[in-house]
Amino acid sequence: MDSLIVWLFAVLFVVLGLLVRKYPKLIAGYNTMSPERQQKVDAKGLAAFMCRAFCAIGLLVLLVHYLLVWCGKDVHAAVLASTLGVPMVGVFYILIGAQRYDRGR
Repeated sequence: MDSLIVWLFAVLFVVLGLLVRKYPKLIAGYNTMSPERQQKVDAKGLAAFMCRAFCAIGLLVLLVHYLLVWCGKDVHAAVLASTLGVPMVGVFYILIGAQRYDRGR
């Protein structure tokens, strides 16, 4: 059951990444910007960056989980670390990295 949760999280992040790539309007905050402000954002570059980041988070969730299980950590601790720790670090990476696609700052 625990592995199922980890796989669901991983698939969710990969699907989110692919959706953001195809539909950049899904990026939080982008669709609420004024049209003038949207023109100052490299939407294609940002969507590609976020796609790569979300897909990497999904793959890292699986990798971290199975590495922790392989090292003998408790399965519940591995699920907690992989489904909470990895996405939190990934979100900070996205928040910092996405700034370079905003040419209006």
